[in-house]
Amino acid sequence: MTKNNAIRAALSVLAVFVYGWINALINPVATIVSGEAAGQQMANSDAAYAQSFYAMRFVGGLGVPLVVLLGVLLAIWWGPLRAASANRRQRRLMVFALALIMPAPAFAYYDKVDVSEAYFILPNESAFFIPDVGANKDTQAKFGSTEYLEANKVAAKRFVIPHAKFSGSGYWQDFYVPTGRLIIVDRTPYNREWTATNNRGSSNRNESFPCQSQEGLNVTVEVAIATSVTEEDAAKFLYWFGVRPPQGNRADPAVIFTSVFYGRGLAEVMDTVGRGKVQSLVCHEIGARPFDKVNTDINAMMDSIQKEADGYLKSRGITLDYIGWAGTFTFDHDVQKAVNDRYTAEKIAPMMQVLETKALVDAIQRWDGHLPSSVSGLWLVPSDLWASVQGWLKTEVVAKKP
Repeated sequence: MTKNNAIRAALSVLAVFVYGWINALINPVATIVSGEAAGQQMANSDAAYAQSFYAMRFVGGLGVPLVVLLGVLLAIWWGPLRAASANRRQRRLMVFALALIMPAPAFAYYDKVDVSEAYFILPNESAFFIPDVGANKDTQAKFGSTEYLEANKVAAKRFVIPHAKFSGSGYWQDFYVPTGRLIIVDRTPYNREWTATNNRGSSNRNESFPCQSQEGLNVTVEVAIATSVTEEDAAKFLYWFGVRPPQGNRADPAVIFTSVFYGRGLAEVMDTVGRGKVQSLVCHEIGARPFDKVNTDINAMMDSIQKEADGYLKSRGITLDYIGWAGTFTFDHDVQKAVNDRYTAEKIAPMMQVLETKALVDAIQRWDGHLPSSVSGLWLVPSDLWASVQGWLKTEVVAKKP
């Protein structure tokens, strides 16, 4: 290597060093700027998207420092490059030398080069972009679908995660990392029928609610419920139930710099926290009543359960669409038999007496002197009594019949 080329090599190393030093200085600003710029993608504006795209590029891998570095290196090696154009062997050596001193491609902690990392927001999703640093309470962005709904349009959009170099993350070259995180909340509605049998309801498991009356008698009930998360409540829902933690070691950079987080699903929340709350409300209402009142107060109990469940769920970002009984109340076998027997004695037996008396009167009025073998409604009358009745009919009714 000639003396001049040695000087050029030294100047190139110095340029790369200065480039790295400048990157370290502007890294905090680049992180903030790219995070704020990325949020503009959520806006319903072509200009905002273009502004966001160029701003993220400006502070990312194609920023001004890299352009300046390339210009400086080109100026340093311009003479040899011109001479190498006439010498094939020297040209190959020059390309090899430039490859050695040029910055290596930076790899993000999630094992990707600094290429576009995109996520498509679905119509049933609410999306929040949170910049990593700075005044991110003010610079957060949200993709909402209410405006689309009001305009009878479908809300969906591609969102690109911004990247920037993370100062001090590598020995020779810093790595690219996300400058903000995208959080997705799935607003898919939820409905269940918590029943005991496997031929009804939303599951083949026994999902009924076992409770007890004031006396300690077992009462099992079934419940139907539907809930949803509105766009306005998505942030509240996310606050209470959080996101699913990314899999892996929390100290691993690939986990630390996860770009997209998914909020816990409504089904997951309702099958655990929501179901537990409904169970406590149902059993509270049943346990506050004597057994005889459990059936008579069935509607009053559900009115109270609905009111309490609605308030609890709403405070956590969940809208209660409906709730009600999904089947009959069931009791222990002996208790159910006693209930049936009592109902028969109190309600059915008196009615049977009325029906039997009416049948007797009708039979007397229609009797033509021939003794029927059976009369509907008189099958409970003893045979000796029926013989007496027949004798009375012959003497008192038929004989006097005109």
